Amino acid sequence: MPRFTDKVVIVTGSSAGIGKAVILGFAKEGASVVLHGTNTERLADAEKALHDAGIPESRILKVQGYLNEDATHDKIINETIARFGKIDVLVNNAGVGRKPSNYETATENFDYVFAVNVRAVFRLVELATPHLEKTKGNIINVSSVAGIMKFMEHPELVVYGMTKSAVDRFTKNINQSLAKKGIRINNINPGPFDTNVVNRSLEHENRETAKATNTLVFKFFEQATAVKRLGHPDELVPAFLLLADEKSSFITGSTWVIDGGMSTWAPEATDLNL
Repeated sequence: MPRFTDKVVIVTGSSAGIGKAVILGFAKEGASVVLHGTNTERLADAEKALHDAGIPESRILKVQGYLNEDATHDKIINETIARFGKIDVLVNNAGVGRKPSNYETATENFDYVFAVNVRAVFRLVELATPHLEKTKGNIINVSSVAGIMKFMEHPELVVYGMTKSAVDRFTKNINQSLAKKGIRINNINPGPFDTNVVNRSLEHENRETAKATNTLVFKFFEQATAVKRLGHPDELVPAFLLLADEKSSFITGSTWVIDGGMSTWAPEATDLNL
C-alpha cells in the first residue's frame, strides 16, 4: 500500500518548481492533495500533471490566492476541511524573493516579502494546528540555504535571507509546544535548484535583461556548489516524504540543508586570480 494512502497533504506554492514536484510525490504515494498557487496557467499545468500521473479529481483540491492576504490562509484551511475533513501534513513551500511589482522603498519590499515568507507560514501553522492535533500530523517548512549563509551580494537578498532565518528560528522555537500536541515540525533548506523562482523575481525587468541575469545567476550557482551543478526539484522529494512519514516520529525541530554542498563550499587557491 502506498505510504500516504488516506492522508491529506497541503502544499502551498505547488503550481511549479519544488512545490509541484513535492505535491506529485505525495499524490503518487496515495495522498489527497491541496494544490495552491497564484497563477492560473501554472495551476492548470500542475493539475494536468497530477491527472497525467493517474491522480483522480476526487483526490485534488485546487486553491488560488496570494499569501500576503489572510483570506487566502483561511481559504486553504477551510476548503481543505470542507472537502477532505482533515489535515495530515502541511507543507509551507510558497515563498518570494522580492515584491513582484516595482516598489518605491526597501521597506515596502520588506513588508511584502515578510508577509509571504514569514507571516503566512506562522498563520497557516496557527490555523492548521487544531486539525493536525487530531491526526497527529506534521509540518514541513521550506526555508533556504540563504537563512544560514550569504551566498551572493545582492540588495534584495538581505530581506530574503532575513525571512528564511526567521522561518528556521520559528521551527526551532515552536517544535516543543507542538510536540505536546503530537505534532512534528521540521524545515528543509534547499540550496540552488532549477526552478522558476529566479525567473519570477526578474519579471519586473525587460525580457532580455532578465534572461541575461538569469543565465549569470545560474552559472554562479553551478560554480558555488561542491557538486558543480544545480539540483532538480525531484531530488528533494524523498526528503519531504521521509520527514512526513509516521516512521520519522523522532524527527522534529530539525533543519535539513539540501544544497549540493553550497553552504560548505569555499573558493580554492586556484580559483583566485592573484
